[in-house]
Amino acid sequence: MTPLQGLRVLITRPEAQAGNWQQLLENSGASTLRTPLMAIVPIDASRAKAYQAIKNIVMDASLYQHGIFVSQNAAYYGLDWLEQYWPQMPIGLKFYAVGSATAQCLQRAGYPVTAAGGTMNSEALLALPELQDLSHQRVVIFRGCGGRPLLGEVLKERGAVVDYCELYERRFLSEGVVETLSTHQWGQATDLVTVHSGETLKHWQAITERSGQTQWKQLTLLVPGERVAAQARESGFTNIVMAENASDACMLETLLNWRSAAAQR
Repeated sequence: MTPLQGLRVLITRPEAQAGNWQQLLENSGASTLRTPLMAIVPIDASRAKAYQAIKNIVMDASLYQHGIFVSQNAAYYGLDWLEQYWPQMPIGLKFYAVGSATAQCLQRAGYPVTAAGGTMNSEALLALPELQDLSHQRVVIFRGCGGRPLLGEVLKERGAVVDYCELYERRFLSEGVVETLSTHQWGQATDLVTVHSGETLKHWQAITERSGQTQWKQLTLLVPGERVAAQARESGFTNIVMAENASDACMLETLLNWRSAAAQR
């Protein structure tokens, strides 16, 4: 018997990021329901001001000492821009990644990168020795529009001049989600929801409330890290399983350990 047999897992990740997670779950015996709650949309020339802002930062990349990529999407779209304007790597710019998957994306493109360890989040990145005293240094943060402010705020407090290169936007997908879940008779005792970010959790909460399916908040919810777990508790979710970080490997290991412990009770 495979370890997750009999468990049905709702995958809420954006479509482009869901495939590996789905394969890992199904290889472990789970059945899956793939229902993205967000779409990742790159900034293009139709948004002239935002597009030009990206171009200006990328063309000035050699003026920065530190470049931080906060997500796989930031790495994917950021590399496209850098490779367009910098056939050779900008001299003097050191690259950092939040998360192992983001680091791997940069490494595959030939960029040396320093990654956050442990929880692989912004807090872990901020603990790196080389990001403590940033007086008279410039930092560019590659991210989506908006985004969590902690990283930039702390780096500014440490003396850095911080610019944001906002490469994409996130769009909440709600149309048809409730209908899809209803068609699959979602909400059984063996159903589990996975979210990989606080923003996805916020969207899942909105769907449960708009649909009137408040019982979905009683389903087991797999989340990455204490910050998202605290957000889930504050939002009324009651059965929370917390992974150390949002990597697929860590999320799967946490799920396997939770299932094993539940079977022994």
